[in-house]
Amino acid sequence: MNIKRNSMLRKSILSLAVMASGSNVQAALLEEIVVTAQKREQIASDVGIAVTAFSGEQMKALGLESSTDLIAFTPGVSLAGDIGGQRAIFNIRGVVQNDYADLAEAPVAVYVDGGYLASTQAQTFGLFDIERVEILKGPQGTLFGRNATGGLVNTVTARPTEETEGYVEFTHASFDQYRLETAISGAITDGVRGRLSMLGNQQGEILDNVYQNGVAPDTREGSVGGGEDGYNDDTKAIRGQLEFDVGDKGNLLLSANWAKTIKSEGPYQFVNTTEVKDAAGNVIDVIYAKDDALGCDTIQVGSCIDGNFNGDPNRPVQGGDFNGNIDPDGSGEKVNKDFAFDDQNEIESKGFAATFTYDFDNVEFFSMTDYKSFSRVIGLDSDQTASPELIFQSDGDIDQFSQEFRLSGSTQSTKWVTGVYYLNIDTDYLQGLAGSPTAYYLGGLEQNSVVEMETDSYSIFGQMDYSLSDSLVLVAGARFVQEDKSMQGVVLTNANTNDRDIEVDYSATPSETYDDDNNQNLWSTKIQLEYTPNDDSLYYIGVNRGVKAGSFNAPLGGGFGSYDPEELLAYEMGAKLTFWDGAARLNTSIFHYDYSDYQSFSWVNNAGVVFNEKAKFTGAEVEVFLAPTDGLDIMFGASYIDAVVEDLEVASGYFEDTTPPFTPEWQASGLIRYSWDLTSGNLAAQLSGSYQSETYHNARNYTAHEIESHFKADAQLTWKDNDGKWSVIGFVDNVTDSDHEIIGFDVSGFYGNSQISYAKPRTYGITVRRDF
Repeated sequence: MNIKRNSMLRKSILSLAVMASGSNVQAALLEEIVVTAQKREQIASDVGIAVTAFSGEQMKALGLESSTDLIAFTPGVSLAGDIGGQRAIFNIRGVVQNDYADLAEAPVAVYVDGGYLASTQAQTFGLFDIERVEILKGPQGTLFGRNATGGLVNTVTARPTEETEGYVEFTHASFDQYRLETAISGAITDGVRGRLSMLGNQQGEILDNVYQNGVAPDTREGSVGGGEDGYNDDTKAIRGQLEFDVGDKGNLLLSANWAKTIKSEGPYQFVNTTEVKDAAGNVIDVIYAKDDALGCDTIQVGSCIDGNFNGDPNRPVQGGDFNGNIDPDGSGEKVNKDFAFDDQNEIESKGFAATFTYDFDNVEFFSMTDYKSFSRVIGLDSDQTASPELIFQSDGDIDQFSQEFRLSGSTQSTKWVTGVYYLNIDTDYLQGLAGSPTAYYLGGLEQNSVVEMETDSYSIFGQMDYSLSDSLVLVAGARFVQEDKSMQGVVLTNANTNDRDIEVDYSATPSETYDDDNNQNLWSTKIQLEYTPNDDSLYYIGVNRGVKAGSFNAPLGGGFGSYDPEELLAYEMGAKLTFWDGAARLNTSIFHYDYSDYQSFSWVNNAGVVFNEKAKFTGAEVEVFLAPTDGLDIMFGASYIDAVVEDLEVASGYFEDTTPPFTPEWQASGLIRYSWDLTSGNLAAQLSGSYQSETYHNARNYTAHEIESHFKADAQLTWKDNDGKWSVIGFVDNVTDSDHEIIGFDVSGFYGNSQISYAKPRTYGITVRRDF
């Protein structure tokens, strides 16, 4: 297909920074968006995959600061996570496993510059000095392999340049946010180029804590020094690259990166909830406490029972939690938290990579050696209230090393790629609960699950595109994986000497020990037909077998064990069309996923485990991009999914078909942008919005687990000078000040409430950028 076709659409949409899924547009000031979705450079609209491509310039225009901000503009993709959103992960087409344990890997693989991020904590990172981001929907196991049953997010940073260039960008926004981003790039000497990029972000507290220690309704002494305001950010990051020419046909890129973030404890709030039990004591529903006229701790067969074993089956305050707490303003910015510190959580990452390519005329050789290290210390209040009860704590260290060798080439009728891949992941992890001296559960004690897990994964893979005719291509590929996992774990209990810090007594006698292997031989494959009758259309249909390795459960309080690999057969067909003389584009796809051993994460009272289930997902996506007149651009996208996990055991002996967590049935997004020339430059006004229907934050889908549907709108005004050196963006995020729920965890059985995080309130800001 001719990459110069549809120039009108390319120039209009890209120059106005309108994101396009699978877009193939070119602006006068921007390069063509090229993706590497099939381990080679291609225009996105030439790829028979549902792929969304964002250029760095587009992301700036859309006001995207974090990796997960991309979700609002990508139909079929939603947000999951924990720690109030401090750890956020991608859910593509309902494929999600929101296990918060550091030993868990997500079913949506995330790569940065070709390097896999094993830690789900590392998937939330600041976007700075980025060339492009690609979001690939559907299994990508053949070429990328690693746990990519749901899809893949590939971030490519800006590389060193021969010409000296750089920029400085400064943002000031609500809640005392100050963000500085800068980069400089250029030749150091003949055949050697370098690039240095830096990011700093400071944001003050959003949540106003009205906590007063030791007052009604709970007069117990709280955490020492607690009660601080929360929902802040202090992030610093730096990335350095050196690129060397190796002869006339070789290239070596050396890169290093470091980032550190310090935040408050997770920005949860609480909603009071009540467990409903059957006669045998099984929890069969969770409802809102305000809807229980009797004010029960727990409802069992219509009667109140004592949920916190204090001798009283009723709550001290109607609609309150077990200790009488009620949120001071519901979903507003006021909170009443005991365990609250503005510097509680710390996340640090660093990495080093060497990428070497050499062109042997008809064959290209590729090698990537990659090392990454992640560490985090996390603490948060399990009940999110003024009562000193249980503190959740987690401390994780992950070191990973990978090596990939790849060969690729082409003939008159064939394009092919083959390679081998090795990955080692070494995880040291502990998580526990610390009970205050007066807590009814674990009073004065800490209970920690301490785990060491090691993964060795070996892969061989290949894929071939064979031209059956000038317009018909057969794509076939396969990957074989040997995955060796081992885990050792213990559960230790000791005195809680400091509520804020983890202090494990390793000399204590374990209440549980575990030592086991979970070795597997896995395979994935792909076969697809692609039909291009002309330069303005691509049709594809195929079947994909994806696989995600099995692993281990290491829940709070013990109960270690393993679970099986996840296997998926994905059937998909789609089209990418351009019409109206290049002024319109349509991308559409339909899919059906048939799972065996779907890895479903179920959460019950401060502990979660993964079970293997059967599941079937069916859905469709459509995206339309229009440039009806000069200066006016319109984008619309929508998705539908019917995702069912079959016969999930929601309570002992109760089996229901459920919807996977954080998987809305409907999603839609839209953007309209109009620009006009001024004497001093160009001015553009942009309005965007996104909608998602109701979903659940818990696999059991109980009444109080529902996250209601919501709509979020953003607006901005952008000015650029005639020389393209200066730009100023004024923006308003969350124009309607929507307070919709984002992430939740049910702890009704412990405290009579659930943890909920809400969207950031309306935010105003201005960004000034100078390119040189």
